[in-house]
Amino acid sequence: MPLDIYSLLFLLIVGFVSGLFISICSGTAAGIMIPFLTVFLDHSIHKSIGTSLFIDGLVGITAGLIFFKNKKTKIKSTLPIIVFSIMGAVIGSFFTSSAPETGLNIYIGILLLVFGIVLMYNGVQKNVDFIKSKYSFDFLKKNKTLVFVVGGFLVGLFSGFTGFGGAAFVAVGLIFILDFDLHTAIGTSLLVMFFIATSGTIGHVIRNDFIFDVGLISGMAAITGALAGSLFANKINEDKLGRIIGLLLLTLGILLFFRLLF
Repeated sequence: MPLDIYSLLFLLIVGFVSGLFISICSGTAAGIMIPFLTVFLDHSIHKSIGTSLFIDGLVGITAGLIFFKNKKTKIKSTLPIIVFSIMGAVIGSFFTSSAPETGLNIYIGILLLVFGIVLMYNGVQKNVDFIKSKYSFDFLKKNKTLVFVVGGFLVGLFSGFTGFGGAAFVAVGLIFILDFDLHTAIGTSLLVMFFIATSGTIGHVIRNDFIFDVGLISGMAAITGALAGSLFANKINEDKLGRIIGLLLLTLGILLFFRLLF
């Protein structure tokens, strides 16, 4: 079905905001794209997941290379995550199409509510500082290779199945296990997400769970948002942006549940 001018405009806006969020906060397009495509454009959640992963992959490589250029990435230490997350993402993508539409909507709606509340509560950096002050990660640090192998596979599996790119989970591991600073963790996780999301996208394309025109339009807007976010990352307050996105995710999660009810 051809896109009207309003749908086209919204896709550009949503794509740009997704790119901005991913590049600055190591987020994912899924939290914005999936509910928008399902609630407002009435696409199936299966195709929305595959399309969202495609956008995550585009933003991951675009923003990640900018962080790499600015020497804010350490990709070598993440090789176990990359290898096993690719395997997980491909496997996860093949389970999505067989999952019930209603069940997926409920599951993703819950994820949006949780992520929205977490981001609204303390933003990004304050959440990191709070967790570091409360918990010890010595055991994980001593067994980091095993953690990255198992964790990488699970992140990939989750990403391929739900459409959530996985950058946030990778960034958390890099911060708490390898003691990366926030910007290096974000930059590195974006490059890792490129491999995860692209692998998941391929699986969804094979199963015809992908919306080509939406992916291209929102993808180009997301790249623009990623460029803006990466270039001005040091000038933009991650916590404030995180809270704004948190409110947006919370709202979209509620709308997703309303769509199921009515």
